[in-house]
Amino acid sequence: MTREDRRNAAVSETLGYILLFGIVTLSMGVIYAIGYPALQTNMDANVFESAEQNFIVLQSNMERVAFDQTPVKVLKLKLQSSSIAVTNDSSISVTTSSGDSWNYTTGEIVFSKDEKTITYEMGAVFKKYPREATVMVSEPPIYVTSFENTKVTNIGIVSVDGNSQMGGKGIATVNLRHNSSSMNMSSSTTDVSVIINSNHAYKWEEYLDKMDFSIDNVTSSSVHAHINDTMLIMSSHSVDVDIS
Repeated sequence: MTREDRRNAAVSETLGYILLFGIVTLSMGVIYAIGYPALQTNMDANVFESAEQNFIVLQSNMERVAFDQTPVKVLKLKLQSSSIAVTNDSSISVTTSSGDSWNYTTGEIVFSKDEKTITYEMGAVFKKYPREATVMVSEPPIYVTSFENTKVTNIGIVSVDGNSQMGGKGIATVNLRHNSSSMNMSSSTTDVSVIINSNHAYKWEEYLDKMDFSIDNVTSSSVHAHINDTMLIMSSHSVDVDIS
């Protein structure tokens, strides 16, 4: 091989390495530009779905603490750039034609990821996506049954007390502690009126309608409903919630 041929071969080999390096670099850039956002989206979706399952467990734990009066329950959630907080944005009023009346600030536990939320409120779990309708993931302890040809309305109210919150990428520990419980029962059939103030009023309307309540009025923040000629079993449970 002549000196000129060896020189051309060296140049060709160098160009080959440069082209190969350029192709690899370009491929990695394309993968990062296209693949990473998709991966991040999947990771965010998994975090939200995991939080939804955790809130089902939270609902079960709240029932154990509220109704069974288990002293303490603890739940841990991975935040991953999300937040969880206790708020006082909801309330319920129950009155009867026999003169009884109850008013409670029930509070909420809200998990937020981007513009999506999962909320525990009055024993129910709600899920909301941006620009989409709210979904009641799990139902509250409010229901109507029949016993010996008599309509019986059970209203179990679980109030969340606290004002703590946490955000970031760590692990949030939700501590539930039983505070108080009370129960009342009507001595005869009565007419029952319910007013729920909530950011999920339309979902409460759907649920109460399914439970044979008559809807009197509904807005984006409240629902008024009633049910007549029923025995009422009314229980109230307060649970202290601390997030750390």
